[in-house]
Amino acid sequence: MTEIITVALNKLDVDPKNVRKTYSAEGIKELAATIKADGYRLLQNLIVRRGDKKGRYFVTAGGRRRAALLLLADAGEIAKDFPVECKQREAQDATAISLTENLHEAMHPADQFEAFNVLASEGKPVPDIAARFGTTETVVRKRLELARVSPVLLQQFRDENMSFAQLSAFTVSEDHERQVTVWTSLPSWNRDPHSIRRALTEAMIPATDKRVQFIGGLAAYEEAGGSVKRDLFDDRNAGYAMDAALIEKLVAEKLEAIAATVRAEGWKWVECSATAPVEFHSMKRHYPEIAPLSEERQRSMSLGLNMMSLPS
Repeated sequence: MTEIITVALNKLDVDPKNVRKTYSAEGIKELAATIKADGYRLLQNLIVRRGDKKGRYFVTAGGRRRAALLLLADAGEIAKDFPVECKQREAQDATAISLTENLHEAMHPADQFEAFNVLASEGKPVPDIAARFGTTETVVRKRLELARVSPVLLQQFRDENMSFAQLSAFTVSEDHERQVTVWTSLPSWNRDPHSIRRALTEAMIPATDKRVQFIGGLAAYEEAGGSVKRDLFDDRNAGYAMDAALIEKLVAEKLEAIAATVRAEGWKWVECSATAPVEFHSMKRHYPEIAPLSEERQRSMSLGLNMMSLPS
């Protein structure tokens, strides 16, 4: 239920559930000038909910309007307790209401990522979030991945010290400490998305690795119980194997199965190795050869055949 109420400006607080966290100072000044020019009237009511203290209200939607009114109050244009018409809503709807409003105007991407993450943490399924805001499940999952990047790096993105492509590259790892270490250790001229991903995945095994291909791809690895990290921002979405020990075990098992078949052919020496030995390129390839029988061996075989032919 929505109720229209009037609240004094100095009784309105920033709502922690308001998904917009980033404002342009210049934009607030422009909005304040617009409000002043229209006789200090708001074209759209603020949406509020009851605050933590009696008589105070959180501004769920309309944070920019509140900031503009406060700017006018600080300048002495309006009173500190200037009456503001508001629509009152319940707390459980706050995040969804705030996100709905801000999706229709310029909202900083980082704020949007975090807002979707709040909805997901409240238990809302990805399909429901996608349907609510008219987008695809893939888009929602990408936003959730971006929201889980280190807050330090999200702030770098907010401050325009990092591009969207660079931020996206960090989603391949969930280790915030490692993410920040990679960002600070890479020289500024080598912070392209490829370099970031390479640094973050050096301990992972990509699906394109020869060992993964040898055992039958990530499907065979997953069937054996291996965990996979997939990069939603990789167009191929090939993924990475996270358990190097399991990969080595599966490779060894498959090599040994092949070795058993080769031994059955009669070879005396069969050795398995997942990597080529140092002297590999100097080795010659050998094929089975028919060895001539010695005279003694021929006589022995002839004697055996003659004995078999005697009547019992």
